[in-house]
Amino acid sequence: MSDFVELRSLLIVILRRWWLLVALSLAAVVVGYGLSKQQDPVYAAKASLMVGHSIHAANLNRADIQTSQQLAMTYADIARRQPVLQGAIDALGLDISWQQLRSRVRVGLVGETQLLEITVEAGSPEEARLIADEVAKQLILLSPAGIKSQEREAVRNFVLQRLENLQSKIEIGQQRIDTLETRLLGELTVSETRDLENQIITLDRLISEWEGNYAQLLQTVENQEAVNNLTVVEPAQATSSPVRPRVGLNMMIAGLLGLCLALGLVVVLELLDNTIKTTDELSRTLGLAPLGAIHQIKGKDLQDLLLVNHDSFSPASEDYRLLRSKLQFMPTERSCRVIMVTSPMVGDGKSITVANLGFVMAQAGLKTIIVDANLRQPVQQHIFQLPNEGGLTHLLTYVLRGPEQDFRTYLSNTLIPNLKVLVSGALPMNPSELLGSRRMGQLLDGLSELADVILIDTPQAVTVADAAVLANRVDGVLLVVAAGQTRRDVARQAVVNLQDTQANMLGAVLNKISTKNRLALFARFERTAADPLVEPAQHPAYAKPHIG
Repeated sequence: MSDFVELRSLLIVILRRWWLLVALSLAAVVVGYGLSKQQDPVYAAKASLMVGHSIHAANLNRADIQTSQQLAMTYADIARRQPVLQGAIDALGLDISWQQLRSRVRVGLVGETQLLEITVEAGSPEEARLIADEVAKQLILLSPAGIKSQEREAVRNFVLQRLENLQSKIEIGQQRIDTLETRLLGELTVSETRDLENQIITLDRLISEWEGNYAQLLQTVENQEAVNNLTVVEPAQATSSPVRPRVGLNMMIAGLLGLCLALGLVVVLELLDNTIKTTDELSRTLGLAPLGAIHQIKGKDLQDLLLVNHDSFSPASEDYRLLRSKLQFMPTERSCRVIMVTSPMVGDGKSITVANLGFVMAQAGLKTIIVDANLRQPVQQHIFQLPNEGGLTHLLTYVLRGPEQDFRTYLSNTLIPNLKVLVSGALPMNPSELLGSRRMGQLLDGLSELADVILIDTPQAVTVADAAVLANRVDGVLLVVAAGQTRRDVARQAVVNLQDTQANMLGAVLNKISTKNRLALFARFERTAADPLVEPAQHPAYAKPHIG
């Protein structure tokens, strides 16, 4: 199971940075193509030689064949040494050193045979062919066959002539014996018969001698075809297309190198990236239950981020409905009617999360009140386009001190049924003290009598103490973390700050999930009458608050 989790995490990392893999791989392919095109074309030519003449011999000798193979390995080494290469340079008038030519010449055996293959590379097919043929020629000249070729040819011609003479004598002698044997069948005297028999005996002896001489001379001819002998089997033939550069292969190798580099870079970036990006990381890092993953909502201003301005079946809408269901049916010892929503840092999207969660709560028929307790940078009045008058600060500072404590008149209505907002009001000098005061507890108790759900928007939980002083006054705390934005250490510090106040941590929400990085999307469901949609066209602007 752990291996599967690790593999899934690796795939998520790769898919998240797929563009980097593609970009670097394509860049490497382009570089490989450019470098290949800048290289001069190289052509090759091959010449084949044979050591010994075993294919011409009537009776093969295994020892001779093995000797020829061993000699072939020796000639393969000699072919790339100075005498042979310098001879080829001098014969062709090349303006290079023998060491330079050596780097362009390869000699090898063809399998387990007596064949040598000389391969030469050059800038043109003709040059490669001439050099290969000349190297083969110089190697033959340095072999015994090259050094004694004239002497060997003279001996061979003499022996062949003697063989022809002996063959003729043997044939004539055999014909003479046949004639004498025929005469013996006739009527002859005793002396004539003895004389013919003596002639036949003499001819038989001569023929035996001639046949012996013939065998010896034939062996001489076969010995002339020595094991230590080189002959050209196939003259050099050049390739019509260059053997280098191999553009396709170079591009493929460059692409693979680019991909490996990209994978390494992805791993390095992932190690350096200290942000939370997935719900698995969220759970492992904070030790909190991931209650939801919210798709990123695009918009030019805060009002565009409200679900009321989007399709009721958009991915973000489904995400908030799922979060609402988890909060409604969460198994807890006490009812979670008063929920504080905070985040580790500014910009994690907690205020929009509060607004949209309030919207889906109200859609479900729950009387919902949003309290903007962010007394440092309040935004709920901008989201719902409400005047920031009176509000929470005024209630805590003036109203709840006196005998008249009716704060219902400070709640602002919206066009969304069942949803009211308590704006922040004027910014106080002591926000933490106000939120931690006894009057704040009285306010929450009073609001609980008016609503089914109260959602409290608070400042970030790390840099200021406002969220911490309010955390133990509510039924539960919901932490909002921005995917790919919130750092792990900052998120952990936020959880520590809240848990130090004995806060009831309900869980965490991963916000601003990019659709491109999701491996799967939530299914869309048909709209039902129980889940109505308030269309934007029905309200050009949100209603102004009214008293009562």
